[in-house]
Amino acid sequence: MHHWDLGALLPSQANTERSAMATTPTGKPTPEYVLGHDPAEIARLEQQAAVLAPHSRVILERAGLGPGMRVLDVGTGVGDVAFLAADLVGPDGSVVGLDRSEVALARARERASERGLTNIEFRSGELQGWRSDEVFDVVIGRLILLYVDDPVVTVRAVADLVRPDGVVAFMEYDMAAVRSIPPLPLVEQVRGWVLDGFTGSGHDPELGVRLAAILSEAGLSDVGSVGLQTYLPPGSPIGPAMAAGVVRSLLPALEAHGIATAAEVDIDTLEARVRDELAGDRTVFAPPALIGAWGTT
Repeated sequence: MHHWDLGALLPSQANTERSAMATTPTGKPTPEYVLGHDPAEIARLEQQAAVLAPHSRVILERAGLGPGMRVLDVGTGVGDVAFLAADLVGPDGSVVGLDRSEVALARARERASERGLTNIEFRSGELQGWRSDEVFDVVIGRLILLYVDDPVVTVRAVADLVRPDGVVAFMEYDMAAVRSIPPLPLVEQVRGWVLDGFTGSGHDPELGVRLAAILSEAGLSDVGSVGLQTYLPPGSPIGPAMAAGVVRSLLPALEAHGIATAAEVDIDTLEARVRDELAGDRTVFAPPALIGAWGTT
């Protein structure tokens, strides 16, 4: 998702990314997807993806993506991670983006056409039971496992789509890493809304911290992991926009779970209030840390 997409706090996503996998191979009920899929959420995810792109590229490179590889991007959403993969594998490689949201896929195809990409395609489908005649070298996903019932079972299912000695790589947030330096009351309040909103909806806002352990438990070998965090300088508009955007998407869940009322949040003024609070000299804002982990089948 989107998903932080902060998809979570700040951005969050889950990148319509997250929207892709609302069911899992367990057949059990999944945590509710709390951010929605309307045009405003898709736009927020695209904005979030631009912030996440440099870190995501580093993680994909560390995972071993390179020229000529065949890549499956699960929960591709509007295609941002798939586009990064397409650039890394080059014209001799190929990328398939999988998502269940036709709205997100339509936008992904439009964006791929705008970029003139010929080594990428987008397919509609659920991860559960999805099969292809292709054998992939790498399966990737960003801000996906946060929204499934059992991340370990999901990773095992994904690993079945990869050739022997292939790579599985995922990226998730550590939303608890969000902070301002020095600490500021409104930023702390927003952080609390986001953490409580995701927890109350059945999601683990610190899933990224456990990502390497999840891949190991799923049976992957040679597991590696890295966490990357952005530090936004005083006056940057990015942090306030991300924070307000994710809280806006999360607001129905905040109200439903009794975490905050619309009046308390006052969403129409939230971005400006966060911006004013962060405007002080030498004030730094740190969005959620993006943590990547990868392993071989």
